[in-house]
Amino acid sequence: MSTRPAAQKARARAPAPADKDGKQKPRRRIPYVLQAKLDIFIEWLARTGSVTSAAEAADLSRNLLYERRRTHKTFAGAWKKALALGVDRLHDKAMHRAMEGDERPIVRNGELVATERRFDNRLLQFLLKVHKPEFAGGAPTASESEQEAMAKRLKAAARRLEAHRARSSASRAESSALQPENKTEEGRS
Repeated sequence: MSTRPAAQKARARAPAPADKDGKQKPRRRIPYVLQAKLDIFIEWLARTGSVTSAAEAADLSRNLLYERRRTHKTFAGAWKKALALGVDRLHDKAMHRAMEGDERPIVRNGELVATERRFDNRLLQFLLKVHKPEFAGGAPTASESEQEAMAKRLKAAARRLEAHRARSSASRAESSALQPENKTEEGRS
């Protein structure tokens, strides 16, 4: 098993970009120290889901990182994947905390006498609302078949509306064609 970070492996496999003539352009090399710091940033971003924490761990400024993400597609892709992993990890931790609770010490006269497990009911309610809105008092969700049926009905309604608009504009055009364009002025001598 290799010890190189995943981002470094991906760069090693990717072919060099080609120019207009189809010839491969030489790769621009980034200093080794910067590349190592960027790898640390991506690794910590995947662990924590926090750009600030990852930037501090890599000893890089957030401005530099956001600029690099804006200008380098491969770095932006690695950032996106790492952030998704980090957010998934945060979700897992929140789920664990909601289900298992936190162990809290009970101290009397400076001595630990016991521990108690406390559950975060608000966190549990939030997670239920996100995953099962019908259980948390939210609007019931529609199944896929119900969503498909609703989409078909909406498309049919849109076609009927378009046909109605076409008929209305045709009847307006027809009625305006039947009326004389310039009426002669009556009552003038």
